Amino acid sequence: MQHEQSFADSFNSFMRSKAQQYGCSFHSFSVDGQDRDAGSDYVLTDANRFAMVEFKYTSRDLLSEKNKPRRLVLCKKLLARDDMRILHDKCHFVSWTEPPTMSVRTNIYRHEICTRAVFGAHCGLEADLANDATRAQAAVFAEEFFSGAGIRSLSLNDFQTYVAWVMAETSASSNTTLELLTHDPSAKELTLVRFSSLSQAHSWVQSHLPPPPTRRRGHSHGI
Repeated sequence: MQHEQSFADSFNSFMRSKAQQYGCSFHSFSVDGQDRDAGSDYVLTDANRFAMVEFKYTSRDLLSEKNKPRRLVLCKKLLARDDMRILHDKCHFVSWTEPPTMSVRTNIYRHEICTRAVFGAHCGLEADLANDATRAQAAVFAEEFFSGAGIRSLSLNDFQTYVAWVMAETSASSNTTLELLTHDPSAKELTLVRFSSLSQAHSWVQSHLPPPPTRRRGHSHGI
């Protein structure tokens, strides 16, 4: 049985708890049906910087990316674009669980997926196997994402540039941004808020920052 959505929910919940621990903000936005063009399931932000993650329930499910022609196009185009490869490595990730312990791993998308092991011996890609040196457990990913150092995220402008390239150049989409949905936590009733662009989502998140948590004396993260 597949539990990809439950895994994504747990991952995002873990990130929210880490955000509270580090005194940061955190929002996750499902891209819904746009995942076909964006190559990811969720956009993550700390209200300043952005990343996106494709979720797979287990390591066995990573191979299912071979059934998506747009992902092979992405992998090949990344080989020819140094500038986009740099942006990709800082913002585009895939995350999965490792049976039987179900511990979580995250890796740069191309390092895990853009291989002949996934797409086949005659796919035209350079790498035979995944680069396991860049894999990270969830706690490490969270620490680096919330550090603000740009290890696991991009600025809004750079993220918009990368997303527009992925959608237009590797997926042949007529759209160059993502439409996102969230809810207004300040409303008495459940009220949904729709954004027609990443910049709109960024502005809304900036205007709805939670109050900083009260730190207990002697406890700080130091990132």
